[in-house]
This record gives sequence, structure tokens and C-alpha cells, in this order.
Amino acid sequence: MINSQRLAWDAAQVVVRVLGSHQVGQWLHAQMAARLGPEPAAALVDSWMRIWASTRLDAPQVEAGIWRAKLTELMMTDPALATPLRDLMAEAVERLAVATDIRIPGEPVPEPPGPRVIDLDRYRD
Repeated sequence: MINSQRLAWDAAQVVVRVLGSHQVGQWLHAQMAARLGPEPAAALVDSWMRIWASTRLDAPQVEAGIWRAKLTELMMTDPALATPLRDLMAEAVERLAVATDIRIPGEPVPEPPGPRVIDLDRYRD
């Protein structure tokens, strides 16, 4: 038996983590549309735009709360979606473990390593 309240909370936290990875985010968007319907997929795009446009330090927590409410309502409307949601979130966690483009909302994008200026004199004879 799946505890829908716990699943909604855990899934909301996974969704917020996915918002930090373009690779996993695109995959999750397509999977949500296929498994859960167009509304959750559209909500994912809205969340991505809100979280990256926000200057609030608590933006991830706000989005998690929004997603918890959305997913609770989704499972109350159609309890059969609990199993696909659980499976989808498990797959998302696996993909996040190997994603190479994870960023944390609210933190600046790290500078690329290495020098920014090529010293041409260094290579002259």
C-alpha cells in the first residue's frame, strides 16, 4: 500500500532536484506528459521558469510545497497514478545520480576552470 501523502512529499522534493538539471528535466517533462498527463508536464515548465527567475533563497522550498499540493491533488483525483508516480520518481533519482549538469537554484553558476586569457607570448620562441 502506498502512502499518498508521503509519496507526494518525497516526489515533490525529487521534482525540485530535477529542476537543477536540464538533462533530467527534459526527460522528466516527456515522461510526465506520457505517464501522468499534460497538466503535470506543463507545471514542470512553469516551476523551472519560476525557480530560475526567482531571487528568493527559499525558492526550492516554495516549489516543493507547490509540488506536494499538486501531486496530492493528482493522486486524490486518480489514485491509480500513485504507482506510476512512484516509479517515475525512482527513475528520476537514478538519472540525477549520473547527470553532469546539476545546478542549485540561488547559487551562481561556477566559473569554468583554467585561465581565461591565452598567453600567446608563452608559446613563442
